[in-house]
This record gives sequence, C-alpha cells and structure tokens, in this order.
Amino acid sequence: MAYDWALTTGTYAVDTTRRRIGEVRRLLEGTAYLVPPGGGAEWEVGRDQLREPTDEERARARTWTRPVGSRP
Repeated sequence: MAYDWALTTGTYAVDTTRRRIGEVRRLLEGTAYLVPPGGGAEWEVGRDQLREPTDEERARARTWTRPVGSRP
C-alpha cells in the first residue's frame, strides 16, 4: 500500500533521539508533541528529529491502539 507521509497532527512519527514512535498531537513552531500509541505521557521533540515510521512500525502502532475484535 502506498502511503504519503506528512508531519501533521494525527499521524505517527518516530522520535530518533528516543527511538520511540508516537502520534503527533500538536505542532508549534519547530516542536512536535507526541503521545505513545495507546496513550501515555506526552513528550516534545524537535521536528528535525522526527522521521517517517516504517510500515512495520506503523502497523505495530495501529495494533496497540485498535480495540480487540475490530477490523482494520
């Protein structure tokens, strides 16, 4: 599946400094605010320290946030 990634709210991004994937909740100037898939504490990171998640990382994040028994 082709996927055009853009750093916008609601997308997943990988914080390269912490090696963590998160959902982008806010973007302010040069900073992004992310939360872990499934919930947790928000953290901030510079936009230049984010990268697009791999297909595997994105699938794993969706698995963590999808209710049991739901369809893709």
